Amino acid sequence: MNGEYLRFKLFPDKQTAEDFAEVLKQNNIEYQIEEDALVFDPSYANNPLSKDYVILIKQSDFKLASYTYDEYFAEQLSEVPEDYYLYSFTDDELQEILAKPDEWGSFDYQLAKELLMQRGIEVSKEKTERMKAERYKEIAQPEGESVKNIVGYYIVSILFFPIGLIIGWVWGYSKKQLPDGYRVSAYNSSVQMHGRTIFLISIILFVLTVILRIVNVR
Repeated sequence: MNGEYLRFKLFPDKQTAEDFAEVLKQNNIEYQIEEDALVFDPSYANNPLSKDYVILIKQSDFKLASYTYDEYFAEQLSEVPEDYYLYSFTDDELQEILAKPDEWGSFDYQLAKELLMQRGIEVSKEKTERMKAERYKEIAQPEGESVKNIVGYYIVSILFFPIGLIIGWVWGYSKKQLPDGYRVSAYNSSVQMHGRTIFLISIILFVLTVILRIVNVR
């Protein structure tokens, strides 16, 4: 995995991606820029109407790259326009940014820390590291599914197997990427088991459908 290039940051256009990649280049971090493939990934939302670009780096460089961006944007805080939207955030809203850094850009994260400190709220390195660790543990947890959904998709897979193929694959085999580049199963072991069963049922139904059509043609 260390030699594999993984998604690091997603951008709406190639020029923005190249501009951000300069920070990596200046710190001797190898990277690649590619058009974002429209494939299922629970960690990302794709807009089929736009062409996004993604910076990929090696998993072993994720920690250094994240630190590099944090340092870079910390130096840009003096250039923030007075009407920047974070200035209107409450203390709790700024704390929310620190609690969920994966949902915000590096710049907003650094500015949130700065604004909280200006308001007299302690933001120590120990505190932010603890919050990051808690968030990491939270998002690393695999998702579950309700019994109602599981039973429902068993029925759907029998009545309309193409949907069963999709849901079965997603539940049984999909993974999500964590902030440090590691990939873990998106769903818990119980959902994975049901997903693989649904996938198998759908494949069997697909094969039977093909066989029946061949027989009927003859």
